[in-house]
Amino acid sequence: MRRPSLPWAAICLTAAAVVPSPISPFSPFTPVAVFSERVRVEAVPSGSVLPLALDDSYKVEKVFSVLLDPALNGKASSPWLRAEEDRRYFGAINEFERRQRDGHSYTIHWKVDPSHAGPLAVRFEYRQQKLGSKVQTLEVKYPKASGNLRTEFTVQGDDYRQDGPVTAWRVLLIDQYRVVGLQQSFLW
Repeated sequence: MRRPSLPWAAICLTAAAVVPSPISPFSPFTPVAVFSERVRVEAVPSGSVLPLALDDSYKVEKVFSVLLDPALNGKASSPWLRAEEDRRYFGAINEFERRQRDGHSYTIHWKVDPSHAGPLAVRFEYRQQKLGSKVQTLEVKYPKASGNLRTEFTVQGDDYRQDGPVTAWRVLLIDQYRVVGLQQSFLW
């Protein structure tokens, strides 16, 4: 069964803006200010093609991906990956709950020039191993996007187990039905 586009199937996440600091941007200790509003991750029909109008005021800076699957990864060797596994499995009290958290997680760091602040959508399109070339889509809409932001998308649980690992992905920043920022994987 594919992700339904019904409102009750949406997952709530918190939008976070990275606050500038003298600490290195790659440091795990970079302070983060969290907005009080909640944003929704929704499944979107993937049939809509949008015009490409790339703008330097919008930029997808980094995309971090983490695959949590003990069958594929085995035991984590790096301290960073062990810490990430501990963070993502935190609160899972039995093996079923741990299996529901197995899968891919993508953290997208992106920015918008404050002079272009306004409504914006971040769209994550991906392909999975067992689905071939079928594209699935997740989207988060921000009513007022400005500055450095971070959005997280996950493909986990039953979706991951039934359809396999993510083989290709791309991230789109959409402003008024135009693609203004883009980053994609090598295989896209």
